[in-house]
Amino acid sequence: MALKILHTSDLHLGMKFAGYPAIQEKLIQARFEVLERLVERANKEKCDLFIIAGDLFDRSSVAQKDIRTAAVALSAFEGKLIAVLPGNHDYITQGADDLWKKFRAMPEAHNVLLLDEQKQYDLETYDINAVLYACPCTSKHSEVNALGWISGEAGENTEKSRIGIAHGSLEGVSPDFDGRYYPMNRLELEKYSLDLWLLGHTHISYPANPGSFDRIFFAGTPEPDGFDCSHGGHAWIIEIDDEQKIHPILLDTGACRFCHEEVSVEASEDVAALLKKYSGSGYAQQLLKLKLSGRVTKDVVAEIAALMPELETLFLYLEVDRSGLAEEITLERIQQEFTTGSLPHQLLSAFVQDPDDYEALQTTYELLQEVKK
Repeated sequence: MALKILHTSDLHLGMKFAGYPAIQEKLIQARFEVLERLVERANKEKCDLFIIAGDLFDRSSVAQKDIRTAAVALSAFEGKLIAVLPGNHDYITQGADDLWKKFRAMPEAHNVLLLDEQKQYDLETYDINAVLYACPCTSKHSEVNALGWISGEAGENTEKSRIGIAHGSLEGVSPDFDGRYYPMNRLELEKYSLDLWLLGHTHISYPANPGSFDRIFFAGTPEPDGFDCSHGGHAWIIEIDDEQKIHPILLDTGACRFCHEEVSVEASEDVAALLKKYSGSGYAQQLLKLKLSGRVTKDVVAEIAALMPELETLFLYLEVDRSGLAEEITLERIQQEFTTGSLPHQLLSAFVQDPDDYEALQTTYELLQEVKK
């Protein structure tokens, strides 16, 4: 029996975004909205199973209202089952304040199976021809992954799809230099001979260009969460056919984009081009770190400064680095700043006559400015 899955992870609901006070609420809300869109897409694709491979929440102490909002969004799934694995941010804890105890208490979470034990979950009772091999996290950090319990379990002959669900770093794919995030490697995953591994933790989707033999998938985060996350957010639709062949489709899911750009400015025309470039409709949901570079006149510096308030209105967030801009040293500027006939005036005037000596002119000017201080 064919099986269609929506695979996501790392939504980090409840992330604070304290570094962006002006748009903090928009960024917080965007993560809940992407969950709603994922459910809508899963319904449209008639997915049987909706799998969240860890870090649905940003931490184990999120607000009650955030837990309820997540449960309400998931309750709209029209397929057979949602399976949620605790990750290293929303790991399993004990006691009355346990995040997952609160989640289970939500009536809206009636269609969610919490994979909070290291064991096989046979989904036959949900009319799904599959077994999930769950590897939940029990702490924020661990130098040992959660796969070890599977040894000797996965070799059983079965006609059911055998799907591993884990959260942690994968050697060669995830940055984990100290080996503190439940480190895994490909050989270890492959030795269990499962039909499919659905992983969370790495915020970039993997593989980039899946083939028919790929069995290991990272969903990546569906909504970008910082300037180290340059993609637009992803999730997978994965279909397992009657012959256990895998058919993956990568979804573009995010609303906001965190981008870096560097633009060279030399003249007034470049300033006008800057405004024209970013006046399109595609930038309203973008957070941009813009680095300006170039050698410009004093007038162009003033034009850039005047442009900034208007430019800021075109983005969700704009941060401009003007350290790469150097005010052009002209003969007029030299005459304004240094006494005519003085040694600095003569020296700089000689350099300014030869365009090939601009580097020497710049260096000399900067040294003279230091002396003036």
